[in-house]
Amino acid sequence: MLKRNTNLTNRFPFAMRDAFTLLLMLSMLFTAFSAHAENTANTSDENLPVEVTADSLNAKDKEGVSIYQGNVVITQGTTTIKGDKVTLHHPHRKISTAIVIGKPATFKRYLEEEKGWVTGHADKITYSAAQKTLLLEGHAQVIQEGKNSISGPKILYDLTLKTLSAKGEKQDRIKMIFTPDEQEQK
Repeated sequence: MLKRNTNLTNRFPFAMRDAFTLLLMLSMLFTAFSAHAENTANTSDENLPVEVTADSLNAKDKEGVSIYQGNVVITQGTTTIKGDKVTLHHPHRKISTAIVIGKPATFKRYLEEEKGWVTGHADKITYSAAQKTLLLEGHAQVIQEGKNSISGPKILYDLTLKTLSAKGEKQDRIKMIFTPDEQEQK
C-alpha cells in the first residue's frame, strides 16, 4: 500500500518540482470526469466536450456504473485516453472513480505552458474523486516530451497535497530520469 508522503518536497525539491510538472497532466486528465476534481490548470481543454467511443457500453444507472469496452478512446481537446475497458462509478450521477484498463492503458496531452506533450501508460489507471488521487499500476510510466520520466510498478499522485509516491519491488524498482533544461546547461 502506498502512503502519502508530505516530506517528499522537503527531501527532494528538484525531483518534486520536475515530478510535479511531469504529473501536472495526470491531475488534469480526469477533471472532465468529476465536478469534485481539483482545477489544477487553466486550460481550454477543460471547457471542451468529452467524447467517448467504444465497441460497447453497459450502463447501469441505478447502480451508478458505466462500463465501456473494446478500443475505448476518450478525447477532450488535446487530451486522449485509451484503454481496453473503462469503468466509471457515478453514484447520484457524479463520478466517484474512473478505472482505465489496457495493455497498456495510455494517455497523452499537450501542455501549452510546457510547449510539449506528456504521455504515459500503465496496465491500470485509477482516479479517485473522494481522495483526489491518481494511481498508475503495472508497468507505469509518465514521460514529459524531451524532459523527464518516471517509471515503476506503482505511481501515486495526490492532487490535494501535490505529492508523488512511487513503490518499487525487488525486481522492479522506481526509475526517475531528469533531463537538464537547455537554459540550465549554459
